[in-house]
Amino acid sequence: MTNMDIGSPPARERALRSITPETAKQHELLLRAIFREEIDYRQRDEDQAYFENLYWCAYLLFHVGDLADVESMWIAKNLNMDTGSGFDVENMVGAGVEQTIEYLLERSLDDAADYIDECLPAHSQQEIEEWSRSRRSYFYDV
Repeated sequence: MTNMDIGSPPARERALRSITPETAKQHELLLRAIFREEIDYRQRDEDQAYFENLYWCAYLLFHVGDLADVESMWIAKNLNMDTGSGFDVENMVGAGVEQTIEYLLERSLDDAADYIDECLPAHSQQEIEEWSRSRRSYFYDV
């Protein structure tokens, strides 16, 4: 899947559809590339027929669980009013709530760390798992 076309929103949607949460880690480079494309798409304020691609890709990156993705997710969450309210903070904590907060504080991203700490107390793992099941159902019609 390394040579997959991701140059258009419909192509990225097809790519996302072919990746499940269980296989997300195998496709993390592709997912990061799609995520960057989706951020660019949102910044251009183009037709939002494919607005869910950003959220879907973030959900799959949650399953990758790499702290390296948190900063770009914070950027995505703060792109505009739509992403500010529609981008679930849970996407950012695939590596764990406390680990993510610590990572952000080490990088002087205190606003992001504080936001996660406010929204997702460390004891909220069960709620995060429920959120993940709900998102899976939403994106994959399980």
